[in-house]
Amino acid sequence: MKIKRSLLYFIILVLLLASCDEPQDGGGASSPITNPSNVPPRKFWAQNLVTENFYQLEAELFAESSYCKVWVERGSGVSVATAASVARAYDNEIRPKMLNVFAYKGTLVYNNQEIAHNTLEFADWLGDGDRKLCILLLDIADDYKPGVNDSYCAGYFWAGNLFANTDTRDPQFRYSNECDMICIDTNPGNPGSQDSNATLAHEMQHMMSFVSTTIAKRRSYLDLWIDEGLSSAAEWLYYGSHSGSRVTWYNQDKSGLIRKGNNFFVWDNHENESPYALLDDYATVYLFFQWLRLQANSNNVYYNIILSNEYDYKAVTNAANLAMPGRNYNNWEILLKTWHAANYINAPSGPYGYKNEATLNNIQARTAPAGIKNINLAPGEGVYSITNDFSLPANTQNINYSGLSRDSAEQSDTKTFSGGALLTFNTNTNIVGAAASGATTGVASVEAMKMGFDSNSASPGVLLSGPFAIGAGDILRRNGHDGSSVIELKKFKTGLGFE
Repeated sequence: MKIKRSLLYFIILVLLLASCDEPQDGGGASSPITNPSNVPPRKFWAQNLVTENFYQLEAELFAESSYCKVWVERGSGVSVATAASVARAYDNEIRPKMLNVFAYKGTLVYNNQEIAHNTLEFADWLGDGDRKLCILLLDIADDYKPGVNDSYCAGYFWAGNLFANTDTRDPQFRYSNECDMICIDTNPGNPGSQDSNATLAHEMQHMMSFVSTTIAKRRSYLDLWIDEGLSSAAEWLYYGSHSGSRVTWYNQDKSGLIRKGNNFFVWDNHENESPYALLDDYATVYLFFQWLRLQANSNNVYYNIILSNEYDYKAVTNAANLAMPGRNYNNWEILLKTWHAANYINAPSGPYGYKNEATLNNIQARTAPAGIKNINLAPGEGVYSITNDFSLPANTQNINYSGLSRDSAEQSDTKTFSGGALLTFNTNTNIVGAAASGATTGVASVEAMKMGFDSNSASPGVLLSGPFAIGAGDILRRNGHDGSSVIELKKFKTGLGFE
């Protein structure tokens, strides 16, 4: 298997796709759960997210099913019954749902031999080839401290585990566990719970996105915000409904930065302003990808994004345009503007809302603080201010303006509406582009919102409380490290390998 894993660098040149079927139901009948007590413990490499260093731990195989093996770190306190419930959830719920929505399905051929028939089988072929996902339950070494730091890592996928630990092209490969693998936290994470299982689905999407780069013949991995958006959709897919926490976070704006424009497009760019700014990114990317699904009226929009041969915003605009022809959603400015308008207007039907879907029908954008006449917006960001007698400003290179009306569920590029709002947003498609200054009216709303609190209140209603789950890469970056290795390795270089 080490020989096969090392071929990942070159497989993009020689992988033959024998078919290109649309996603179908992945099936998934109940499978027996066993407690293989005769299997000896084994050592795994894991990463300390504070120091970035790798360390070894010992784990026992507590459960094995048709499609996974659940290993448990010694001393974690996780029971055999809990491990079995994780395996059962993976086989019967998570895996079939993920296959149905995110997986390429078609025969993958290498050296004239069939190696896989879907994305997950391909990931397994790159790993240990045992046809089972390795799930490791462990206390992830993050910087979580009860009562001190309320953010933690609930789970992670590290692509390095798909490579041979004898490969010298990246020094981190020597820490590879040489298998398709996902790590799930046991403290404060609660394995077997709905939230923990949703994390498993979230991290599975990251794994599928990574290997789909080869299948789609992309030369780069999906931009971080797209990868996180798809993983947020995976959470929804597992839950089968909205937990409400993303909506509540957006409406309450605990960081105070959403009303100033903070969103997902430039990931974690407001960390120095609020310890909660990153949660804004997770909330807004969740909403954006839910809006895409509802407007497309199909989960296929996710499939077309993950299998796109584009890696940046064009992967999203192409998929949106395919799902909703005639709306000019191949233009990022139009797609972004329509979503921003949807968050303010939230009409029960049409493009400017969430189709009256339960929980999402409570989305209500908050206006920028009163008295602010100019505001700096990073690429993708947008703010709202109340219009009475206010003319629509002229667009600049990256800052565009639009008039919004809740009463008529209308958006206009030529006028504002009395009692409506001015949308000011940055259309720059460069995720490392500079912020630009945009005008606002300086007038904020005092209207009571649907969730039952005033739009200018800093701490409305019952606030969400921690601990809050964030990505392993986020924690690494917070501690001064690169963080990219958790979700992806390095970029493809001209399709031949890695830099």
